Parts: sequence; C-alpha cells; structure tokens
Amino acid sequence: MKKSALRLRPVNLRMLSYSVFTFVMIAWLTLAVNLVLFFLLALRYHQYMPEYITGEEVMGALTQTGQDYVLHEAMQERLDELGQWAMLLNEEGEVIWSYEKPAEIRDSFTRSEIARMSKWYLEDYPVYMRVWDDRIMVVGTPRYSMWKYNIEFPISWIEYCKRIWYWLLLFDFLWILALAVVFTRRFLRSREAARIEWIAGISHDIRTPLSVALGYADTLESSDRLMEDERQQAAVIRHQCLVMKELVEDLNLTSRLEYSMQALGKEEVHPAAVLREVAAGFLDDAEEGTLEIEMDIDRQAEEIVLMADRKLLVRALRNLFHNSLRHSEQAGAAAIRLSLRDEKYRCCITFSDNGIGYSREMLRRLNGRRRKRPAQNIRGLGIVCKIVQAHGGKIFFGNGEEGGSFCEMRFRKR
Repeated sequence: MKKSALRLRPVNLRMLSYSVFTFVMIAWLTLAVNLVLFFLLALRYHQYMPEYITGEEVMGALTQTGQDYVLHEAMQERLDELGQWAMLLNEEGEVIWSYEKPAEIRDSFTRSEIARMSKWYLEDYPVYMRVWDDRIMVVGTPRYSMWKYNIEFPISWIEYCKRIWYWLLLFDFLWILALAVVFTRRFLRSREAARIEWIAGISHDIRTPLSVALGYADTLESSDRLMEDERQQAAVIRHQCLVMKELVEDLNLTSRLEYSMQALGKEEVHPAAVLREVAAGFLDDAEEGTLEIEMDIDRQAEEIVLMADRKLLVRALRNLFHNSLRHSEQAGAAAIRLSLRDEKYRCCITFSDNGIGYSREMLRRLNGRRRKRPAQNIRGLGIVCKIVQAHGGKIFFGNGEEGGSFCEMRFRKR
C-alpha cells in the first residue's frame, strides 16, 4: 500500500490569529502608554522647571558709569521676584559689582574656586556663569532650587550601549509576547470552558425527551394494533432517535477529547485481544457472506502491551468498521484486513478495506492539511483521530494502490 505522510497536528488558525492580534494590540498599547507617560513627564517638567535669569540678561541690563555699574530697575524687580542675586568678577576673581549678594559669599575667588562653581555650587547656591571679555557675570538662584551636576559618560560605555540595544528590544519583544500568550490562554480557556458547558447542557436537555421518544417508538414498533406500514414508520422513528443519541454522544466525546476534558482510564491492554474482540463482534452481527475479516498478527505482536483506555480503543476500531461498512459500495462481501506490527518503540495497527477509498478532500481533512472540523460523513473518523491523539499516538489515512483505503495508528508501547 502507498502510505501518505505522517499526520501532523494542524495549527488552530483562529487561535494563531487571535494571538497575533493580541500581540500587536499589546505592543501598540505599550507604545501608547509609554508615549503618554513621556508626554506627561514632559509637561510636569515644564511645570516644575523654575524660571531663572541668565548672566547674559543681567549683563545686558548692566550699565557702566565710570568705575561704577548701574543695574536697570526692571531687572532689579525681576531678580527680586525670583529671589536671585548677581555679582560681577574681574579677571583676578574680585567682585567689582554685586546685587543682593548673600553675606556668606566672599568678595574674591581663586581660579580653582571659579572652576568649581562653574560645574557645581557656590555655598550650596546653584550658580550660572557667563564670561564677558575679561569679566565673569555670576547669577545665583535660591538654595535647593536646582539639581546641578555635569553628567558625563565614557565613550566605551556608549559603544557598549550601541552593541546591546537590540537585546533590549528583544527583551521588550519577549515581554510583549509573554503578555500576549497569557491573555490568549486566558481567553481560550474561558471560551472553551463556556463552550464545553454549553454542549454538556444541551446534551443533558436532549437526553430526556430523546429517551421518551425512543421508548414510545419502540412500543409502537412492537404493537400488534398497528398496521405493518405504521410499525415500519415507528421503526424509522426509533432508528433516527438512535442516530440522534449517537450524535449527542459523539459530540460530547469529541469536545472532551479535543480539550483534554476526557479522563483516560488507562490500563494494561493487549491490542491483539482487542482486535479479535471487535472483529468477532462484527462477524457475529453481520449477515452471512456480507463481511470477510482477515487478521495479520505475528507472534511477537501478540506480546505487545499498551497503557490505554480500553473502551476508547474499542470505540476507535468500531468507528473504523462502521465507516467501512456504511460507505462500502463494492460488489460482493466487504473485506477488511486488520494487522498488528511490533516496531522498536511503538506498535502499529493497520485497518484496511476493499471499499471505494477516500476522496482527496477527505484525506486533506483527515490528515490535517486543513484546519477544518470533520464533515458529517467522516464524523466517526474524526473521533478516531481524537482518540489516537489523546493517547499520544499518531494516525494517518490513505488509499491503497489497488483500491480501497487504509488507516494506520501508531501507539507507544508500555
């Protein structure tokens, strides 16, 4: 038989798109918040930034008359209003003019003292200097009104920052990605929990009226008071009720398997015995000459033991049988072949038939090349996929070179 590629679990495009959308939105939100904070800080800085008069302004309002200096009255008022003071030094560092100079400020300074005050403070007064020809204008502001230090950075550190900036960006990216994952998982958990609860509620509500309808239909079908065609109609009603009951059970099982809500009752299972049990049950129920089953189990495979949920494993095999018998359109008996092989770390169960095979679209759905839920006509096979995946196994479907179809299931041995 020609086998298709190993089945890979398809990506949930809806979850992926939601994750990408969440990531982009969080990134934009983070950027917007940072911009707003930066804008608010800039506004607050403008509000906190005190107004002060520079040395250039004072020098422009200062007029020399002979050996004396006269400051314009408007500038005096501004200095008084802002609590500032000013003094003018000559090239020897002596104070040749001053206005409201504090008493603790000396009248002469050395060059080293002038150099220090240009960078830091003068007696805890933040001062600002302006060199004017051979004179220095010093303007002081109130104590503790300004934080005044020269900030310097080594070039090597700047180069280091240039080298690691992309790591900082990567950190921001991972942080935003982590937030997106957290929000996505919370959203999916809440959404799927609501969906499972809704399915369980609908199933519970349907079960009671369905049981009543099934009971009445069975009573009418076996009643001698009705005509034959009426009993046949009751039989059809009973059959459709059974179909609806099966649909409800499949819906619950699929939902629980898909979202890991089905607790697996794992136990030691001999797959060879399970294959014979299921095959014998279908042979007993089938009419004579309508079903042929071939078993291919070697001696080594007889000893294989799996840790699996026996009921679910039987359910998967029965669904494969039902699908082959339901969609079998070949002439003569339906031929089904079951084989069990022992591989190094896994056991392989192959189910094949002589039916019409799978269409290309069905194979795309079953093998997960498209993320779509199984169509109604392959709903049972979709459950088979869920059961195998719930056991940590792999499954793929294909068509035989000489006709028919096959399904290969691989399980990890105990």
